[in-house]
Amino acid sequence: MKNYIIKNYQEGFIEDQVKIGDEVSKQWQLFGQSNAERLKEVYSQPDFDPETRLYCFDEKKMVGFLTSAIIPEKENEKTIGNLSLPFVLEGYQGVTELLINKAITILKSKGAEIIRTFANDTWGKHRETAEKLGFKLIRDTAYMVGVKVNDLTIKEETKNVLEYNKERDLEDLVQIFIENLGMTEEQAKQNFEVIENSEEVIGHYVIRDDEKIVARTYIAKNNDSPELYVGYIYSLDDKYRNQLISKAIEVCKEKGIDEIRAVLFGGMVSKLKEYEDMGFRKLNVSSMYEKEA
Repeated sequence: MKNYIIKNYQEGFIEDQVKIGDEVSKQWQLFGQSNAERLKEVYSQPDFDPETRLYCFDEKKMVGFLTSAIIPEKENEKTIGNLSLPFVLEGYQGVTELLINKAITILKSKGAEIIRTFANDTWGKHRETAEKLGFKLIRDTAYMVGVKVNDLTIKEETKNVLEYNKERDLEDLVQIFIENLGMTEEQAKQNFEVIENSEEVIGHYVIRDDEKIVARTYIAKNNDSPELYVGYIYSLDDKYRNQLISKAIEVCKEKGIDEIRAVLFGGMVSKLKEYEDMGFRKLNVSSMYEKEA
């Protein structure tokens, strides 16, 4: 293996970091490279630790990097060190494991008792690398599911589908998310604030019956892919669920979109079968891995 040089974060590294991140993650899903402005904001915070950012060089050329962190809150009285997957340019053998092993050493020196990492089927060979280095699968943390619009034969009247109205709907939806997804009130309110302010959300919909919300979802575009995405499809009855899906089909056909996708995470992970029953198929899986430090 080449005599690579590993350095901690220094000013001037961000531009090359973004270039490598964009190149490596261009086919990834559910995760990608943050832009330079966001990185500068994060790296200028008082609690930023430059030792948790590692950069690998082949002579003067940056060929890979890795970010890590000590999670502030202990879990089961143990300190967790979070290890993000390395971004490494193609052709630089051994750099991935070199960065991971160096990061583990640093996290251990900062008190980490458990090292945690996450992998997705589309993130290169990180899952295989984690398993090779002794990480054990803990649980699945997210699913991407999708269905072709032409495969959906549901045809329901959508006149009862209403546009979300904050004054009318927010309080009821917050309670629904607390009860069905295990969110706190603060998390639920923040979720709807994000939806309300997102430029990618095309429509946020609810169905009411006797003044009670019986179904909801939202439809959003993704500027990096041609599919439309739906949010959590909450429904008390198949009839209402089918009305929401019919609304999504209408929007897709209006915009010439041929696939609907959804990302199931957090409390939505347990809803996978509900989506599969609607016709969605599992496209990829994100998982949590851990090992003792």
